[in-house]
Amino acid sequence: MTQTLLRGRSAEVEKALRVLEETASTGRSTVLVVSGEAGLGKTALLESVRAQAERNGFTACVGKAEELDRISPMAPLLLALRGGHPPLLSEGDRAAVGPLLDQQLWLVDRIAAPLEERSQRTPILIAIDDVQWADPLTLFALRLLPPRLAASPIVWLLTARDTPATSTELSQVIPRDMPVHQITLQPLSPTAMRELAADRLGTEPGPRLTRLLEGTAGNPFLVTELLDGVLSEEMVEGGDVTASGPGVPTKLRTALRRRLSGPHKDVWSLLQAGSVLGGTFSIDDAAALRRVRVSDLLPSLHGALAEGMLVDTGLHVAFRHDLIREAAYEDLTPTARRVLHRAAAEHLLATGRTAVDAAHHLMAGAPAGDREAADVLRRAAAEVAPQSPATAVSLITHAYNLLPRRDPLRLEVGQEVVDIFVRARRVQDAIFTADELLRTSPDAETAARIHSRLARPLWDLGLDDRLLARVTQALELDGISPQVRALLLAQRALAMSRSDDPDAAVNTAHAALADADEVGDRNARTTALRALGHAAATDGRYGDALDCFQQVRAVHGGPPQAAELLALALLDRYDEARDGLTRSRQEAEEHGGTWEVPAFGWWEAAIDLAAGRMEDAEAGARTIVRLAEDLQEYGYRVQAYALLARIALLRGDLRQAEEYMTQATRWTRSEVRLASAQATLAHVLWLDAGGDAEGAARLLGAAADSPAALARHTGAGYADLPEVVRIALRGKDTELARRAALLAQQYADRNPGVATATGGALHARALVDDDVDLLGEAVGVLRASPRLLSRASAAEDHGRALVAHGRRDQGVAELDRAWDAYVALGATGEARRVQRHLQSTGARRRRWMATSRRPSTGWDALTDTERRVASLVAEGRTNRDVAQTLSLSPNTIGTHLRSIFGKLGVNSRVQLTREVLSRG
Repeated sequence: MTQTLLRGRSAEVEKALRVLEETASTGRSTVLVVSGEAGLGKTALLESVRAQAERNGFTACVGKAEELDRISPMAPLLLALRGGHPPLLSEGDRAAVGPLLDQQLWLVDRIAAPLEERSQRTPILIAIDDVQWADPLTLFALRLLPPRLAASPIVWLLTARDTPATSTELSQVIPRDMPVHQITLQPLSPTAMRELAADRLGTEPGPRLTRLLEGTAGNPFLVTELLDGVLSEEMVEGGDVTASGPGVPTKLRTALRRRLSGPHKDVWSLLQAGSVLGGTFSIDDAAALRRVRVSDLLPSLHGALAEGMLVDTGLHVAFRHDLIREAAYEDLTPTARRVLHRAAAEHLLATGRTAVDAAHHLMAGAPAGDREAADVLRRAAAEVAPQSPATAVSLITHAYNLLPRRDPLRLEVGQEVVDIFVRARRVQDAIFTADELLRTSPDAETAARIHSRLARPLWDLGLDDRLLARVTQALELDGISPQVRALLLAQRALAMSRSDDPDAAVNTAHAALADADEVGDRNARTTALRALGHAAATDGRYGDALDCFQQVRAVHGGPPQAAELLALALLDRYDEARDGLTRSRQEAEEHGGTWEVPAFGWWEAAIDLAAGRMEDAEAGARTIVRLAEDLQEYGYRVQAYALLARIALLRGDLRQAEEYMTQATRWTRSEVRLASAQATLAHVLWLDAGGDAEGAARLLGAAADSPAALARHTGAGYADLPEVVRIALRGKDTELARRAALLAQQYADRNPGVATATGGALHARALVDDDVDLLGEAVGVLRASPRLLSRASAAEDHGRALVAHGRRDQGVAELDRAWDAYVALGATGEARRVQRHLQSTGARRRRWMATSRRPSTGWDALTDTERRVASLVAEGRTNRDVAQTLSLSPNTIGTHLRSIFGKLGVNSRVQLTREVLSRG
């Protein structure tokens, strides 16, 4: 049968085999997409390629997505990974993956590790049939895994129907930065159809049969069904059909029904019942749906098996082809489908199956107003929400829409809709649903809870004004319970904590804290403490902020969160901040927190940049860009591009900085205030570097009015204030420079003993006053700061001032030290600026040649970290092993590997190993 179905597919098979050969020889991962209309032989081609791959030494496994089972998270992919000899995922791997279904990024990493290790021993083929029916989590994994494993010899074979909807889904899954081969199956040619008929008949087909074959439009499945039909009815004589032979099967279901009538008239009814249950079904379930005993169904089952409509898989039976199931299903009237689906749901639930098992039947068969169905869908949504929020959204919204508008249960379900929208990061949909619920005039307690549900997403997006308006409106309602009032008051304080009046936020937070303690509400208490911490941070009091955030952690336990880590960094406690980031990342990997990964990555990259580890900061920022694309989180993408722009400016590459700024602007959304502020600061620095200091100063505007204004307008910290002063002075805005210097002093006063704050204040004031000795004092204080860029910047300004005040030799010596510092940090653009100033004084240095940029290709182009990664990979280590050795995340290791491949001109781990070994 397989050979027959593959008639006319020699070119496609050869192309697929070339992909296998190329992957095995280069060690590079490849994606192969096979598309075409239903019945054109996609599955047959897949099976043929799988068989050939196994003969060629591949470990091959196959999974299949089912149209009626798009709810079970990761079912097709996990089914495939359990295949292979031995399975690609061991029992231990499967046990580790199971708890991670609600942690998408970690799930992908855990799956990638054993695949990477296995691929070092043998190439792998992972085939997923009918991807158009895959669930959201499977599609997410298929989007991420191939790029993660691009350096491993793995072929990802995906088949899909060729429809506009499928093309859209595939475009979101297929990676853009790795080899992708596409095979689009076309109908069989007349020659191929005649050859196929000759295979079945043992002789060339006659003219009447040839005309009938032409009526199949070259669909291999229809050709086979036609031949099976005429053969089974003995209507072939001498290679041709008799004059009374069957007509052209323009509709498959009509042809099948005609074949299955007569002595086995109940076969078609069995197939219709089975079509409701899915591509694979239990004969017990089919009997229940037919309302007959299993024994009564056996003759129909034998008939379906004999006719080749079904195949016996052992515990279940399955349709031989999806077109058979679809034909049987489409032959049911809409009413019959609905009734059968509803009956199937009732049967599954009555026999101990889960709400998830029954959910798709209820979505297809429950009528409006079916409260029982709505309840089952609610339970199914709650069950799958941790693993697949997108699937949960479809379940809970269907339950919500089943209920009449005046049904009191609709209000309760609607609140669950809001929660799941929030979980799925669909904040605007959550807001829309919440407002729809509020328009139904719920009681005060319910209305207050609805407003409260939106607090976290509005806060995360930086929409503080909208959050404040909602909780204030809720607090004005009469009849709210003390518990809800305490939480709302704490959320009000949180909304105020990043405003221009942090004192008001502090007062509100203390009141909320007292209320929370009185009613014993832990959530309200920790929210109030978070508000106090953020208010203190907004006011530049980082020691107080750290104390509050540590109190929050004392209540909830676990490693420090991003706000606490930032406070540590702003107190110059960089080593503690780095250690905390490592612990937090590991905790997220062990126990969840997919959406926290970009946040931790961002702060890690920002701390690396401040500490002068520019190469690590760059790798971290590139990792965030990729993670943000994977998670479709544009806020962190903006922040990452802004940070990359700052790094490019430090290297003196204005063109690259402009490209990054373009990307940051492209993804900036006005409603995401925090990311927009980061982009503004990068834009200011870019304008200044390009010679438009006046434009940069105008863009800074009121940023120096207060700590809150600085954060709101630019996302800058106090360490950036000397730079703000320099830009203001170059832009001839002395008032802005003066206000920035005063603001720097506020930070120093509020953070005593913090060298960066104290030295930065001295630095800023000295620039405003043109005080060369005060600049020298700033340089001395900053020697205790972990911010190496701040130290180099102060030394540069001190050297310039010394030269300007006639103290040339001292100035040249200080500029030499600044030059050395910049070169050591990789800030070659800053070093060249210092070098030009030194040259203007008449100074000459042989070592200035070292300021040339690092080569863009070859071994010398690799950073120190990249060389360590390359050496470990050459030892046969997996990405996860390398990550653990270097205390980095597997995602960051992947970023380093992509950079290494590009610089060395290799595209697989095998080629990289050869390159490393060739260097001794």
